[in-house]
Amino acid sequence: MLDPTRWIPPLAYLVAVAVYARQMLSAPSGARPGWGRWGIAATGAHLLQIAALAIERGRFPYASMWEALSVAVAVFSLSYLVLERLARSDALGAPFFAMAALGTLASALHPEAARLPAHIQSGCFLVHVSLGVSGLALLTTSGLLSGAWLLQYRQLRSRRFTPLSRRAPDLVTLDRLSLVSSILGTGLLTISAILGVVWTIQWRVPVSDVTAKVAAVTLAIAWNVGIAGLRRREQFSSRTTAWLSLAGIVPVILVLWAGTHGI
Repeated sequence: MLDPTRWIPPLAYLVAVAVYARQMLSAPSGARPGWGRWGIAATGAHLLQIAALAIERGRFPYASMWEALSVAVAVFSLSYLVLERLARSDALGAPFFAMAALGTLASALHPEAARLPAHIQSGCFLVHVSLGVSGLALLTTSGLLSGAWLLQYRQLRSRRFTPLSRRAPDLVTLDRLSLVSSILGTGLLTISAILGVVWTIQWRVPVSDVTAKVAAVTLAIAWNVGIAGLRRREQFSSRTTAWLSLAGIVPVILVLWAGTHGI
């Protein structure tokens, strides 16, 4: 990534975390809009950094999972801003942008060489990575929304109301947003996996080189499809599916790990 501009996204997101945390601890105000300018500014700075990287290297930044991670974080942040506006609540901004700061920091710590192998300079691979990182970002969003649901549920049950419980969306809204994020993320990741298979066959990539990634992606897709199936069964409570959705972040991490140790 660009030096020193690769440090701009994590710093911008940390500023957003500080502002959102301050807003969360402040008294609720009807005059405050349901979405924050600081989150938009931080995400905009990140998108500009990605554009600068693309211009400098003459390509979309997808040569490695570390570069793809930065793009995934940008999609993750954009997803949160959309969900924040839909929910009309900024209570979850601090934890979401803290995740964004960690992701961009990890990406910034692993600058990559500008040259690309010939088999990666493929339109199929570009679409495969773009859809894949977008799907992973949405699945992470779904898991974090489920975590917020569990926290809100616990506080409502205990009747110990905090600034977060007063400002966060209601349980129905959190559950609906988590479900939509999971469906979209699973769909994008599935299409990405199909294109990945096509690309592997086209370029005759050894199966041993992609085994770990295929296994991790299959687990992530199966996990979220399974959760969607459980939601249709009355004997499974919303609390159970929320825990499973939160745990679904683990397969996402496994996909990223497999990517950073493979192609």
